[in-house]
Parts: sequence; structure tokens; C-alpha cells
Amino acid sequence: MIGMVSTIVLARLLTPADFGIIAMATIVVALLESMTQAGLNIYILRYKEHDERVFNAAWTVGIIQAFFVAIPLVIAAPWIAQFYSQPVLTEVIYCLALVRIIQGLNNFGVFVAQKQLNFKVDFVLTLWTRLIYLAATIGFAWYLQSFWALVFGQLVSAFAGCLLSYYLHPYRPKLTLYNWRDMLKYSKSTVPLSLGRYINNQADVAVVGRVASAEFLGLYHIAVNLAGLFTKELLMPVIRGLIPNLSVLRDTPNFKDVLITTFAAAVYVFLPVGVGLSLVAEDFVPVVLGEQWLAAIPMLAWFSLYAMVGGMLMFFSEQFLVMMEKEALSNGLMWLRNAILLSTIGITLVYYEPATLPKALFISVMLVLPIILVSISRALELSLVTLLLSWWPALIAVTVMALAIWQLPAFSLPHFALLLIKVAVGAGSYVACLILLYIIRGKPSHSLEGALLGKVMARFR
Repeated sequence: MIGMVSTIVLARLLTPADFGIIAMATIVVALLESMTQAGLNIYILRYKEHDERVFNAAWTVGIIQAFFVAIPLVIAAPWIAQFYSQPVLTEVIYCLALVRIIQGLNNFGVFVAQKQLNFKVDFVLTLWTRLIYLAATIGFAWYLQSFWALVFGQLVSAFAGCLLSYYLHPYRPKLTLYNWRDMLKYSKSTVPLSLGRYINNQADVAVVGRVASAEFLGLYHIAVNLAGLFTKELLMPVIRGLIPNLSVLRDTPNFKDVLITTFAAAVYVFLPVGVGLSLVAEDFVPVVLGEQWLAAIPMLAWFSLYAMVGGMLMFFSEQFLVMMEKEALSNGLMWLRNAILLSTIGITLVYYEPATLPKALFISVMLVLPIILVSISRALELSLVTLLLSWWPALIAVTVMALAIWQLPAFSLPHFALLLIKVAVGAGSYVACLILLYIIRGKPSHSLEGALLGKVMARFR
């Protein structure tokens, strides 16, 4: 929600070209990040013992990784600016390199707390760093009226987050390379996944940044980010909470039932959010972003569907499989997705306009979805039929939701009123349909609805 407020306010203070310049710099930073990402937070969650030497070593490797990102950035900054024909990118990249070093110094105690199933530290740290970023970026944007607000906001947020991480957790890391060989062996299997994730998330943005203007890239970037705010960004804190818990539950007899329910929960949330945002895009953009962003409406409509399916695939086949010690499968599925993605980008940009890319990306991710589902069901020894049957109420309910919104009369109302009506009708029809289907099915206690109802009833006993 904080990210959405930040995007809304900044979109009204800055221009699409401002966001395009930052997107160009972010592409390069994310590439180097992916090439050095060791994923040691998952490593310590898989590590059975509470060994501070391992925690210290993971923190040390994190600092080394930060410098492996920052130093090449500083060296390559002038060439990157020349590649994109944006001289100002040199100074922007210098600042983002400093941001990465500061983040590398964060207290590893945050991950130690996650391993102990204490999520308060993570929540408080995330909340305050987001709020500080919001306040700093909006303040700079109001004063500077420039993309530098986005850069300075990241610097302030990174510095404040580093200080807060040490204030919120008593753990004090020390420099050491204990057990580094085992960490290196683990990292060899996670770096390909991280690099693959970068390609999956940034390949289209990188190509668009090269073939289109900074203004178009800004429109494209905002559409991607808004779609991601309601899907992938929503998913990340959920994953941070689920992975430590699932690592504890994996040896219990009913673990497969837990997995099926967990996957169903993701579908129940992602389907109405992704489809709903797509259906209200024509009212959402003018209300939330303003008239200067109207060209982003068709891109947001398709990106919301693309991010919906992509978020579910990320949930099913990335960090979760790594936690289950199936890194090879996770890497293979990621690179399969990338092969289809890159082919889609190439074909689309050769034969069509860049503006058609969001629709093509959605088609590509739908092609890979059944392959992912079959692969993970076999690897985790889950019944694919049982898995899919747990989704059918959500599929029917989201279909009813879409029909209800489509059948609304053409009111002559402002976009704000239309947006409220569509959201109310969509959410009401989706929830009502789920409840009706739950009753028709005989109120099964093993279903997701039954589990949620049981939790709610327990609160009032």
C-alpha cells in the first residue's frame, strides 16, 4: 500500500521520462545483482543448527556481494550512459552503487529472526524503511521536480534501513568466512536461478529501453510496477513468512495437504486481483496517475494478467523449490520460461509495435503454466488433479466477477465513481460466489474456505 501511494504521488509530480531514466539505471543494477546473488537467507533457513559462525559468514558474503555489484557499476557507468544516450545516467548509477553498498551492511539479525519465526523485526524494518522512502522521495520530488528525487529517496531509505536493522535486533555480526566452501557450493545452484529471474523480470524492460524513447519506457515501467504492486509485491512478504514455516513443517505427515491448501490460497488471491485490475484499468489510470499517463491503460490491462500468472509461477517454482532442496528443477523451469519469454519478445518486436508486448508476454506465460504445474506436481509427489480441483471455486467466482463488471450499464459518471462501483461489484460478486459454492459443496472442512472459517470462528470463542 505504501508503494502504491508512492507511485501515485510521484506519477503526478514527475513525468514518464523521469521514470524512464531511473528504469534504465535499474536494469543494469539488477543485472549485476542477479549475477552475484548467493541467496544465503534461504541457506540459513535450510541450515538445521543455530550457528552464529554461519550467520557471520553469510553477512560477510553479503558485503562482498555488494562490492561485486558496486565496483563494476562505477567502472561501467560512462559506457552505460553512452549506450542509452543519456549522459546523466553516469551520476545516477554512481548513487545507486552507493545504495547497494549500504544495503550490504544491513544487520543479518533480520534473517536470524526469520529463522526463529519472529517476523516482527522484518515487519517493523520494512514498514519504516518504506515510510522513510515515501516521505523522502515525495519531499525531493516536490522540491526538485526531477528524477533525482527517486535516487535521493533510495539513498535516504537505504541509510535509514541499515541503522534500523541494528537498532531492531541485538545480533552483531562479525567478519568471517567460516564454512565458505559449503556456501559457495550452494550459491552455484542459486546464482543461475537469480540470473534467470532477472531475465524473466527485466528482459522486456531492457529491450524497450533500447528501442523506444525514455517517455515510452516510463509509461511501460509504471504499468509493470503497478501490476506488480498488486501481485508480485504482495507475494514477497508472504513468501518471507511462508518459507521458514514450511521448512519446519516439511517433515510432518500432512505436509502435502498443507502445500495444496497453500497453493490454493495463492490462486484465490491472485485471480481476482489480477483480473480485477485488468477490468478497471481504464478508470484506474486516470484516477490514480492522472491524464498524462492515459497511454499506459492498455499496457496495465495486459500486465495485470501477466503479473497475476507470473506471480503464481514465482510462488510455485522458485524459492519454494529451493527450500525443498530442488534447485536443479527450479533452475530448469526458470530457464524454460526465459526461452519462451525471449522468443516472444523477439518475435513481437520484429513484427509488431513495442506497445503490443504486454499482450504477447501474457500469452507466453500462459503457454508455460501447464508445464510448470505438471513438473512441480511430479517433483513434490502431489496429485495434479487434486491440486487443480482445489482451484475450481476461485476460477468460477472470478468468471462471475468478470461477467458482473462487464454487464454494468454505461454510467455517465466521473472515473472515480466508476472505479468505486466496479471495485464494489467485482469484490462483492467474487466473495458472494465463493460463499455460495462453499455452501453448495456441503461446507467441506478440508477446503480453504473451511480452514479460513475455522480460524475466524476460533477468534470469537
